[in-house]
Amino acid sequence: MLRNVIERIFGILKNCFRILLLPPHYTMDIQARIPPALCLVHNVIRVHDPNDMLDYHEVNLDIHQPMYDAGMLAEGPPSNEARNCAHERCDEIARQMWEDFNNVRAHRGLEVVENNLM
Repeated sequence: MLRNVIERIFGILKNCFRILLLPPHYTMDIQARIPPALCLVHNVIRVHDPNDMLDYHEVNLDIHQPMYDAGMLAEGPPSNEARNCAHERCDEIARQMWEDFNNVRAHRGLEVVENNLM
């Protein structure tokens, strides 16, 4: 199920940002930074101009359906409670990732980076 979600995310990003369809002309260091940067841009656009993203969610992304029952999708938009729960979960995952990042930095003897965004 997770693979299907990830493939859908990359499908949406490829439809939004054509740079992902072109052969890379950048160093591997730059190439590794492009998808996360595009995810950030996508999320900023969704927050500040949500109507701009509607077109991309309607596109047939040719994603393979799982060969098992992945459950039922909800009908209609999520409730405010569900949306808040998802945002809280997202924030918790981000906090944990930040802690892991700083733990790796500390383990390598590097300075711990303060997060001013959370």
